[in-house]
Amino acid sequence: MEPNIVLSVGTVLSLVGLFYMWHKDSKKQAEEMADLKARVGSLETRANKSEEVLQELLSSVQEIKVSLAKIDTKLTILEQELNKTKN
Repeated sequence: MEPNIVLSVGTVLSLVGLFYMWHKDSKKQAEEMADLKARVGSLETRANKSEEVLQELLSSVQEIKVSLAKIDTKLTILEQELNKTKN
C-alpha cells in the first residue's frame, strides 16, 4: 500500500474514533445533566415544604405567645384583686 493511502485511512479512522468518543461523552454529560436537574427539582420541592412547615411553626409559636400573654395578664389581674382583698 502506498503511504498516502495508509495515512488517509488512518486519518479517517482517527476522525471516526474521535467523533465516536465525542458523541459518547456528550451523551454521558447529557445523562448527568438530566440527573442533576432532577435532583435540583427534588431539593427545591423539599425546600418549599420545609419553608411551609417553618411558617406553620412560627404561626403556632406566635399563637402560644399571645395565649401566654393573656394568661399572664389574667394572673396579674387576679393577683392584684387578691392583694386588694387582703388589705
